[in-house]
Amino acid sequence: MLSPEEIARKQQELEAKRAWKKRRKHKTIISTIFLCLIGICLLFGSAYFSYQRGLAGRRISDPYGVISWETPEYQRTHILFLGTDSSEQAPSRTDTILLAALDPNTGHAGVISIPRDTRVYVPERERWDRINAVHVYGGPELTVKTVSELLGVRIDYYIETDFAGFSKIIDTLGGVEIDVEKDMQYTDVAGGLYIDIKAGRQVLDGETALEYVRYRDHLGDVALVNPNYEVYGGRVERQRKFILAVIKEILQPSTIFKLPKLLSQIWDAVDTNVPWSTALKLAFAAERFTVDKVQTAIVPGNSEQIGGAWYWIADAERTKQVVDWIIHGAPMPLTAEVLNGSGVQGIAAAAAEFVRSHNVDVKRIGNAEHFNYPVSEIRVNSQAEADRVAELAQFLQAEVLIDPFRDQTFDMTIIVGKNFSK
Repeated sequence: MLSPEEIARKQQELEAKRAWKKRRKHKTIISTIFLCLIGICLLFGSAYFSYQRGLAGRRISDPYGVISWETPEYQRTHILFLGTDSSEQAPSRTDTILLAALDPNTGHAGVISIPRDTRVYVPERERWDRINAVHVYGGPELTVKTVSELLGVRIDYYIETDFAGFSKIIDTLGGVEIDVEKDMQYTDVAGGLYIDIKAGRQVLDGETALEYVRYRDHLGDVALVNPNYEVYGGRVERQRKFILAVIKEILQPSTIFKLPKLLSQIWDAVDTNVPWSTALKLAFAAERFTVDKVQTAIVPGNSEQIGGAWYWIADAERTKQVVDWIIHGAPMPLTAEVLNGSGVQGIAAAAAEFVRSHNVDVKRIGNAEHFNYPVSEIRVNSQAEADRVAELAQFLQAEVLIDPFRDQTFDMTIIVGKNFSK
């Protein structure tokens, strides 16, 4: 048992510790406010510098005009990101083309990857060509115009960088963690490209990250590896995976301490016509953007050989659906597999027809693991998906089960139970 003197000493120690914690908390708050003020000042300065630089660039040359609509508060801001293989010896082609739709009010964002071999008609050249060649003919302005016509979307601004700028930005972030799916080895002596990346989860620095997104395997730039389930592979799919990893890294709380350096590095590494007012609006809304609010997709289509050359031919109908989903925020039609869980012959096919009438894309019909389901089930991965299928579940008289670990090939798995009638 403690003596009165010991108890008093313990109380004094606790009071001293509380006072120290209070002073430390006060200093932390002051330091955070100070850092934020510095970041805001740098943001104003960098954005203003970029704005003035953009004005100067447009005074020199603007042969095709810049598509730059006014963006009301309720609309998304559409920005085309261009990664070029620029060199001083020759006009540059675009190695990476991404269209991003950003909503600063809700924090939702969508990114569409456009394969560089996509076949497009270029009126200015009066010919069909690959979309990555458009930059050679008319720079970012003509590329903006061509992508806008391809997707039927207004594009407000562009941000362009080359390989060196890309590497610098990744290094400023401190690298990007990603799970490399397989060993990557490739040598292009003429292009000065030597890639040797081992499989496994690792943090890629700027140079290695550039090698990762440039690597091309037997699938090439992009390939439709499973037409039935619309599964894509190739470099564009790998770039999409990398984009999500970069977004995750940028949105981490620790990244805020890199803000001053990151801003200066970005503005030095890019060419853009984004005005300072838009840059500030997006910067102040950064905390609203989270990884779970970001949707990504590839322009759907397939490879086709025309005139001895291979192109990516966009599927017009599916592309419109993807654009409505990614760019405009409209829900994408749900996909499903329908399985017979009652043992009644033909019941899954009948249920599939019913489900299709409710705007669900049935990709597969088959049998469940057994035929003893008394009640139909709809299995999904999240509460958001459960909310979307609630009305369908009522029509099917089915239970909705949320399983975050289920196979995500389809949005939902429908198991037809004995309570379903044709």
